[in-house]
Amino acid sequence: MIRSAVLAVVAAVSACAADLASWTASAPVKADGIVLKRTPGCRWRIENDGGVSISRLQPADDYYTQAEYVFSVERPITGAAWLVIEFLDRGYGLTSVTPRVPEAEQWGIARVNTGRLRRAVLHYRAGALKDGICIANLDYLHSVRLTEDRPMIEQAPLVDPAVRFERPSQRVMPAGGDYLTPEQLPEMLAGLRNSLPLVRALGFNGIESFVRWGFAERRRGVYDWSFYDAIAAEIEKHGLKWFPMLLAGSGYALPDWMYRSKDDFGFVCLEHGLRNDTQSIFHPFQAEYAGRFIREFGKHYGGRSVLLGIRLGPSGDYGEAQYPARGPGFRFTKSHTHIGFWAGDERAQEDFRAWLRGAYPDITALNKAWESRYRSFDEIRTFLPDTARTRRQRLDFANWYMGAMSLWCGKWAVWSREALPGTSIHQSSGGWGPVEIGTDYSYQARSMAHVKGGIRLTNESDNFPDNFAITRMASSAARFYGAGLGYEPGGYGSKRGVVARLYNAITTGAEHLFYYHSNLLANDYATDAWLRLGPLLDQRSKPVIDVAAFYPDTAQKLDNDVLRWRWASSFFTIARALRAELDYDYASEQMIADGALDRYKMLVFLWGYITERGVLERIDKWVCGGGTIIYPLMPRGAMQTVEGDTSIMQRWLAGDTGKGKAVFWRGDAIPPEFYVAFIRKQLLGMDQLHPRLRAALRIDRPAGVYWSVLENGKLALLNFSDEAATVRLADGKTVRIAPYEIALE
Repeated sequence: MIRSAVLAVVAAVSACAADLASWTASAPVKADGIVLKRTPGCRWRIENDGGVSISRLQPADDYYTQAEYVFSVERPITGAAWLVIEFLDRGYGLTSVTPRVPEAEQWGIARVNTGRLRRAVLHYRAGALKDGICIANLDYLHSVRLTEDRPMIEQAPLVDPAVRFERPSQRVMPAGGDYLTPEQLPEMLAGLRNSLPLVRALGFNGIESFVRWGFAERRRGVYDWSFYDAIAAEIEKHGLKWFPMLLAGSGYALPDWMYRSKDDFGFVCLEHGLRNDTQSIFHPFQAEYAGRFIREFGKHYGGRSVLLGIRLGPSGDYGEAQYPARGPGFRFTKSHTHIGFWAGDERAQEDFRAWLRGAYPDITALNKAWESRYRSFDEIRTFLPDTARTRRQRLDFANWYMGAMSLWCGKWAVWSREALPGTSIHQSSGGWGPVEIGTDYSYQARSMAHVKGGIRLTNESDNFPDNFAITRMASSAARFYGAGLGYEPGGYGSKRGVVARLYNAITTGAEHLFYYHSNLLANDYATDAWLRLGPLLDQRSKPVIDVAAFYPDTAQKLDNDVLRWRWASSFFTIARALRAELDYDYASEQMIADGALDRYKMLVFLWGYITERGVLERIDKWVCGGGTIIYPLMPRGAMQTVEGDTSIMQRWLAGDTGKGKAVFWRGDAIPPEFYVAFIRKQLLGMDQLHPRLRAALRIDRPAGVYWSVLENGKLALLNFSDEAATVRLADGKTVRIAPYEIALE
């Protein structure tokens, strides 16, 4: 029956009116105006599938790129034309054609594995087609034709998800492109129409779109939600839910009436004195309009079943919980932006002075700490940290600067919970921790836990050890304080990153996982990997962790080489190497002050030898109570307070550790391989470690294989290498893992 229906469609197609040009797999060498070429990226063969001739495209040879059909158009097409692509709908993908056309001029491009012969249609305006057409993300091609006549239009059908999940989780993809004006709504809806059938088929349940203040309050004081009502309705029509991101302060979220008005106060950088379009969090009007925007959203959408949750966009270039870094300005135009210190405006100066008045009893005390000669607090202005004369002066600026962003994000959390009492809320935590960016992961996790919300990391990379290093502070804090946890890539992602990010979510108990379309669809292997491994998200669990690495909050505020330069960071360099040996947490100074060390058996110091006295005293108390520390003495020497006191370290060196133990590595910490091997040796000799962790440390595995012991009884293994790996567990069992794959034992 199915074969007869397919053949009937083929016959109907062949009976169409004369075409401008055509090619069919039934007679590939008898092309009429279109020739399918053979190139290194276009290797194909003709097959017969159910009586239908199709061209099968050989996948790319690596995990990062994508094979594509390459057609040359042999005769000039000067007028408007319709491109009809007929394909056997097997597998999953979103057909991509070059030259590109607007979303509203393409139909049926989603492959959802119906097994039927289907068509994708694209409309080209006059002059848009030149001498070639490339088609990607399509494996079973039957024919291609160009015609002047409008062909029959088919929408991609809705099918049951290929990946099913038993445990609740938020699996989110974006709505598609962002647009400059509300008048572009038809294009936005067309993009949803084209992509949502595939998103649903892949097992995702949420669609994220930006909700921009300027699109909702187009006239001052008048809120119109019709743009977003239409988006929510389209999402709901496809059996999915909405996960909007609320944006008020970012430059491209501003209303036309507000931009360059008396209420427009953008951040001003200290380095150049130039303005950024993202609104300064130090100006009172920012709180007034942001709070009202959130309340109005809650009035309109609170309690609506279409909401899967919301994400907060309190500041930064892309609504992240941070200062400007590299993003666009108003209406996506160029704006002065860079990673730097955005505290040059007078409101920021006033806020800094107010903070200092609360930190010091009088100006005399401040002058002593700063070695300065100010006559009053009114003389003080913000400054570049590298110009500070003393540690305390630099630390004061950094604590105020990061603290101001933390307080602002905390306000957004409270406003959102008040407006949406029953909705899942995630803060957008980006960057990787430097002072300039302003993200304090511990504070954000704690503040979101306070409103029963979560944090979504927006900085994951395509490389697992690097990904671990830059996200572990947030995930450790989220688990400690009880905040929900979600992950988003920083942009690019190959099949390697798709699997590595899934592993990161599985082994931290994350409830939320976001992928961009390109992560799954811009290479030939990621979609299949998701379909195969995605269900493992149901087996996610918090990890069993006995070891924490000291996160050097104070040291990184005083010294750029700790983690400011991400790829050259001393701390991250050792952190990545240590992850090759074991799974561990970060313990920030805030977490330690809040009692986090009671969760661990060992505290390892990676880099950073300065902390506040109170933090060092808490560590000392934990050691004396039975904890173990490992500390590298080279190249920076003894652990000390901000004021330079090393007395606690001197007691440890003398063996005065109470019931605990202090172990010292006397070689250089970098390169890290020797220090990491020393740490592993010490761990193998620790009887107090969890038995399953001790067994995991004895796993025989090649380089590139990572492990995590989960609270649900599973051992999670990731082979993050180009070669298949044979792993021998402590009980003698052998596990074979393909490249860039996950195994749960």
